[in-house]
Amino acid sequence: MNRDDLNRELRMHSATWQSVLIFYGVLIGTFVLSAMAMTA
Repeated sequence: MNRDDLNRELRMHSATWQSVLIFYGVLIGTFVLSAMAMTA
């Protein structure tokens, strides 16, 4: 694996990392809102 391959891998993983973060953020937000709606 040369430097270009390594950079390509890092770029791919950083993109997926951001989408995973957004996905979990939405998921946790939904749980929090539903919990607040139940307790209110």
